[in-house]
Amino acid sequence: MKESPARFADLAGLRLYRRNIFAVTGLPVAAQGPAVRRHRQRLDARLAVEETWAGDAAAPAPGGYRREEVRHAFEEFQDPRRRLVDELLWFWRDADLGCGCAPSTHRRHDEAVRLHSRAIEAETGGAGPRGDGPDGLWTAAATAWASVLDNPDLRGHVAHRITALADPRLDGYSPDDFLAGVPGLLLSPFGELADDRSARPRLAKVSAGWSAYPVFATPLPDVFENTVEQSVDRLKDALRTAGERHQAGEHADALAALEQRVLPAYDEFESLKGFVSQSRSEEMAHTVTVALNNVALGVCEAGLQKPFRSELIEVMEHASRIAPRRDKAQIDQNLAAVRQGRAGAGAAQQLKPSECAGCVVLLLAIIGGIVGGITAGAPWAVGIIVGGFVLAGMFAS
Repeated sequence: MKESPARFADLAGLRLYRRNIFAVTGLPVAAQGPAVRRHRQRLDARLAVEETWAGDAAAPAPGGYRREEVRHAFEEFQDPRRRLVDELLWFWRDADLGCGCAPSTHRRHDEAVRLHSRAIEAETGGAGPRGDGPDGLWTAAATAWASVLDNPDLRGHVAHRITALADPRLDGYSPDDFLAGVPGLLLSPFGELADDRSARPRLAKVSAGWSAYPVFATPLPDVFENTVEQSVDRLKDALRTAGERHQAGEHADALAALEQRVLPAYDEFESLKGFVSQSRSEEMAHTVTVALNNVALGVCEAGLQKPFRSELIEVMEHASRIAPRRDKAQIDQNLAAVRQGRAGAGAAQQLKPSECAGCVVLLLAIIGGIVGGITAGAPWAVGIIVGGFVLAGMFAS
């Protein structure tokens, strides 16, 4: 099986349908040869005197397409691998494709395209069908596309199109090479929508509906990977800063780093819990709980509990709120000691990070150091590895 064509990556996101070459050019999916050239000449002449043209009647492009967009679409049309991907994600209508599919196969495909396109329009401010919000459209689109992708006729359709296009660039390609990329492409708008933090709780519920279908369950986590990893990186940076100050005995600054950087970064990560595995979510909660507890108790043990009492209580209350079950009892005991002013007198205990968390931190530091050494030189490598050991040291302190 070959790697899915690069066109899947080009189309991914909220502009999936707007960028479709059939939406841009207005060509039917069966168009070929002289008909394509004549249509291009007409559009070239039109766009020589007009700024834009509307594209296909179903194109989600309120402002139309400019000359450069149309020119680029026709160039994409010349590559049969790209064309076939766009065919899968556009309306087949009553085109005579000679594929032998039952008429119902084409109707169901077009309905799935319509629902998915409308869901994206509803999310981005376009006008969806009256009475339908984006959530209902997403649900309907998931059901429709799952049915289409589960239909054996679809594979036969793609096999016929590979043969009918008769281009050497399609040699060696099978229907599965194209169909394998469709589920991830359909899910790709969720990745962009998740950039809006306020939308994440709703998107978690919507995407969970898609994951109920096996064809979407596997690629779904990858859709949110970039957003999650960026959040995790920010949290690690914040923890590293707090850890460095804690190790240097700069207790007030370490406490400030918790309040100003670690807690906001963890709140950001929490907003993505709907897209993260339970085990990873719990491990991050444990890591942050250890940091909050140990820095707070470090302040108490340095004899600074009284001037920072309110800040310490707030930090420990946060630790109590996010602590996983394995840490909860000790954290609540420590919180009580901080409230009663007894934490600096041995009434509270530091927490040890799980072996898993410590190993992960050090492993990431070593890997990062190797990569940094290759790409940026030895000083970067040393800095990354030392930073990892500082963070791990904070956990163990």
